[in-house]
Amino acid sequence: MSPEGPHVWATTRASLAYIRDTAQISRGDGDLLDPLIFTAILDANMVPVNRDPELQVLYGGAEISAPDDLRRPVSINAVAQSLRLPFETVRRRVSGLVRRGSCIVDPRGVVVPNAAVTSPAYGAIQRARYDRARGFYQTLTAAGVLPANGSADTRAPTAQPLIRAANRALSAYMLRACNDLIPLTDDALSSLILLDLTLENTAALSTADLPAWAADPARFARPIRIAALSKSLRFSPETTRRHLLGLEAAGFCRRVDEGLVALAPSPVWPELARLMAANLANVHRLFAALRQLEVLAAWDTPDATWPAAVVA
Repeated sequence: MSPEGPHVWATTRASLAYIRDTAQISRGDGDLLDPLIFTAILDANMVPVNRDPELQVLYGGAEISAPDDLRRPVSINAVAQSLRLPFETVRRRVSGLVRRGSCIVDPRGVVVPNAAVTSPAYGAIQRARYDRARGFYQTLTAAGVLPANGSADTRAPTAQPLIRAANRALSAYMLRACNDLIPLTDDALSSLILLDLTLENTAALSTADLPAWAADPARFARPIRIAALSKSLRFSPETTRRHLLGLEAAGFCRRVDEGLVALAPSPVWPELARLMAANLANVHRLFAALRQLEVLAAWDTPDATWPAAVVA
């Protein structure tokens, strides 16, 4: 596996950390599949808003969300296909979301109603994701992947940050990432465990060391034990162990004396290299959208009139 250029490696590392952290923020005290399915439904619902620049701004701030009549319903089957999840899994999860008031279902499909995304709890999650994205932006800027401060967005930021609009762009990036990562293992939770295992294994390595690690993970990785990995993931040890057994059988990890090491089976190397390059393009696409929304102008302006975001 030999993706070209240090920017690809720096972007991959920062992206995996951002995806992991955002998934954990979104789950709150719950599991991971529900917020993933919720996000896919909401993303489909908001297509009419995302296609209209005026509506993007009108319903882009923290206080006001689009009314229900602007939300386009989506079928359970479409959600399942978009996430590469079994239809029955998504149907069952949607039923749970409906019982909790997070979704409504009618003959046209599933909708996340306005009331579900205007609570203080949901607002706090949106703000935390926005703040973590600012950290992602700063990391990539420092690595030279994005323009440095000398080329920063010089436009004055909007009076208040477009947190909802930014979250919609961030969700689109997360869904694209999940669409790429889940097929590697054919399981959403296994892919997240593999992602976290990779980050833990490489935490002590510099970006310059990552190509050497990719060539010989068992030599350069820092192994981690199941107990520590499950604590990091906030999964039960048994859930983590069960998924790791599947990953080990597929050649994605190996047990050594000190713990576990993530691996890349040689048949998937070309696909991993393709995904890393595609992610670099998706990252630039994400930040181009955030620049258009003047979010980068806000992040590049330390004396903005609204409280500065805190990096998570």
